[in-house]
Amino acid sequence: MFLKNKAMRSDAMIRVIPVVLMFGLCVSGCGRDASSADQSAGAAAAAPAAPPALVRVEVIRDEPVAPEFRATGNVRPRHYSIVASGADGVVAEFPVEAGEFVAAGTLLSQLRMESTELELQEQEALTAARAAELAELQTPRKEDVEEAQARVQALQVTLSNAERRLEELRALSRRGAATQSELRDGEDAFESAQQNLVAARAAYQRTATGARAEQKLQAQSMLESQQKHVEFLRAEREKRLTKAPFDGFVVEEHTYVGQWLSKGAPVLTLARLDEVEVEVQIDQQYIDQVAAGREVSLRVSGSGVSAAEGAVSGVREWTGRVAAVVPRSNWQQGSRSFPVIIRIRNEIDQSTSPPTPALREGMMAEAAFRGVSVKALLVPKDSVVRTSRGAFVFVVNPAEEGKPLSVRQVMVSLGLGSDLWIQVQGESLAAGQQVVTEGAERLRAFQTVTVMPPAAANAVEAGGK
Repeated sequence: MFLKNKAMRSDAMIRVIPVVLMFGLCVSGCGRDASSADQSAGAAAAAPAAPPALVRVEVIRDEPVAPEFRATGNVRPRHYSIVASGADGVVAEFPVEAGEFVAAGTLLSQLRMESTELELQEQEALTAARAAELAELQTPRKEDVEEAQARVQALQVTLSNAERRLEELRALSRRGAATQSELRDGEDAFESAQQNLVAARAAYQRTATGARAEQKLQAQSMLESQQKHVEFLRAEREKRLTKAPFDGFVVEEHTYVGQWLSKGAPVLTLARLDEVEVEVQIDQQYIDQVAAGREVSLRVSGSGVSAAEGAVSGVREWTGRVAAVVPRSNWQQGSRSFPVIIRIRNEIDQSTSPPTPALREGMMAEAAFRGVSVKALLVPKDSVVRTSRGAFVFVVNPAEEGKPLSVRQVMVSLGLGSDLWIQVQGESLAAGQQVVTEGAERLRAFQTVTVMPPAAANAVEAGGK
């Protein structure tokens, strides 16, 4: 019995001991947690508050701003020509090379023309013969006129003799001393002398006045026809001489001495560079801001390195003018950009040989356009903080007596840019408000700030340097 009771008390104690241990542990842990919380609260109370953030600010502006957009294109000659051969033949001369400058009328190539020269000489000789024939008809020879005149005078004497002989025969016939046959012979001789005199006078008149008008017209027509034929041959000879149609640079050769050229085959490519063009593609949203006649600023590298001429690091500023806005995009290929052609007056250095153009074909040019101005709120670009949630600025809240300055975060939509400023749209934004330009990336909404005055800001900046 005693042993049984002892065993029961031992089991009860075994069950009580774990409960006591767990209670002690809980009491001990709670005491430590409470002590730790008290220590943390004390430390927080003892820690000093964070100082206001030093920032720089700028005033929001309400100014007109014009959209600026850029486009690139290639320089090309306003005029260029693939000069072709005007006739068939073998190249006998080719005196120019690529890169040379040639003036208008300069010989570029010459074909062999022996047969052309021979035919031209033949026809020129025939033309001279036709001209001599016409001159002979228009102006009678002096000897022919004198001969005709002498015949008239001789027949006048013959007629006078025939008339005197007829009078004698008539007188003899009245006295019966002449027969009727002799009288008729005298009359026939007199009449024959008269007719011969009339014929001689007509021949004299014809010789003195020259050929008939019809003959002169025929001779004149034959001469003119021959002259036209000679002009045709000379034009054919000119076709065998290829000359420069304008002042320009030889940019490509297509033939050389000894090569057979067909009519219309290319000889060389000639580019006129005194005025050049740049074609750029302008997006649909900006095309209404571009109009013909407006000036455009262009930047072209390699077109001048003189600082006096406005070149920086080999990039020179040029001023062009919009010549045309092509009202058709390449929409079939998915493009919504419209071609805009800009013309620039080139500069050619004539002191070098050959002359050196400042703008060359194929150079890349960047054109800057400015659209129509609109009123907008502008903030410095440095004040805009961009995140994955969007863009925002920190606006300085109005100062309150006894309270430090603070900032609020305003989400904004960005618009047109102008140098270091950019257009923004946001809730409660107005001209004259201050936005943080330096230190904004470290700020939080409603954080207190201290605005550095310009003098202090300059001193800090100088000290940092």
